[in-house]
Amino acid sequence: MNKIKSYLSKYSGDVHFIELIKGASSTFILKIVGILVGYVLAIFITNKFGAFVFGQYVTALLIVEILSIISRLGIDTALVRFISRYVHNGVPQLINKLFFKSIAIVTLAAIIFTLLLLFFSAYIANFMNLDEEYLLIVSFSFIPLVLFHMNVQAIRGLKQMLSFSFLNNVAITLITFIIMVVFTSYTFSEKLPIYAYVLSVIIMTFSSYFLWYYHKTKLINSQHSNSEKELSTKALFKVSIPLLLGQSMMLIMGKVDLFMLANMTSSDLVGIYNIALKLSMLAYMGLMAVNSIAAPKFSEIHSSGDIEALKKIVQQSTKTIFWVTFPVIILFLCFPKSILSVFGEEFKLAAMALIILSISKMFSAISGSVGTFLQMVGKQNVFQNILILTALINIGLNYILIPKYGIDGAAFASAISGVIWNVLMIVYIKKNFGFYSIYFPGIR
Repeated sequence: MNKIKSYLSKYSGDVHFIELIKGASSTFILKIVGILVGYVLAIFITNKFGAFVFGQYVTALLIVEILSIISRLGIDTALVRFISRYVHNGVPQLINKLFFKSIAIVTLAAIIFTLLLLFFSAYIANFMNLDEEYLLIVSFSFIPLVLFHMNVQAIRGLKQMLSFSFLNNVAITLITFIIMVVFTSYTFSEKLPIYAYVLSVIIMTFSSYFLWYYHKTKLINSQHSNSEKELSTKALFKVSIPLLLGQSMMLIMGKVDLFMLANMTSSDLVGIYNIALKLSMLAYMGLMAVNSIAAPKFSEIHSSGDIEALKKIVQQSTKTIFWVTFPVIILFLCFPKSILSVFGEEFKLAAMALIILSISKMFSAISGSVGTFLQMVGKQNVFQNILILTALINIGLNYILIPKYGIDGAAFASAISGVIWNVLMIVYIKKNFGFYSIYFPGIR
């Protein structure tokens, strides 16, 4: 009891840690809800329509996700950094100018990529072994999806973590599921999942803007200062383009296995592997939850120049991530086939892939928020270079291993490149900031 009191006393006065735990707790809960809703949706689709249709659905969403990241030009992540800084420095009047400038830029980019998507739809569909109709349907969600992510990241910059977490983790999946449940009473079309997704994105784009407007209005009405200049478009791109390259490489790190499976195998295997990937993300949820609030905290503390406070919050966040992740990993290592069988007997094929992916997520948990840290402290170029290297390794390994080992090869390629990525970032942080981000019980 005394030990517990001592521990609580130690951290009770740490403002940054308390904010991290509060923000991460709300994000963690909603992350769990989002993952569970995602599993329910996946079970619904796989049981109603089978692995093939689920694979087509996953592939169509993957294409839109790739183009969406490119269209956002890294500006969505830059919004988190600059909005959190403006809030911290007491200059909320600059937030509106930055937000609408950013929206104008990415909307133009999204329109261009939508036209390209429609013009080359037949070629893209053929390359990805996808029914072209899926691609044409999902293209209607493209511009709304880009704007949705901009709204969500702007809310994150304001550190409104409940709203951010719900929108980012739950909203689109939940509305998609509700729409599917309602409309299965009227139709059993195999295109229903993709129609439901498009409608969900459109609904949540409008909803996210109203939430952003509500939070931003409260903030601007409560503070008055004018100590910073407006960020120029050139300065915005100087930060956002390296972030775009980093995000693109992160997407390759996280999704190239699905992309190459779609190209090199069949929709059935894409659907089966995607379930293992989704389940492994449950082990990753501690990292994602802490990152959500840690990102603006890293930026805020770094701008104050307090390296000791920065070191402390980084190491505290890693410890939190580890203890959230560890129990989930044990569960996946012990019962992979039983867990996968919930989605159907054919999904047991992904048991080894689930084990491999889970172990790689454990290593990420031990490493901490290394990628987020580098992006938020102005080291986006370093982050970009490390990701380019490891993404190329990932592509090469997938190219070699998928033809020989199928979904297990894809999982192994992802795991190896993920370990290399984390190790390089850990070493860089130690060399340039003087501390390790890692945590493992018994090691200080």
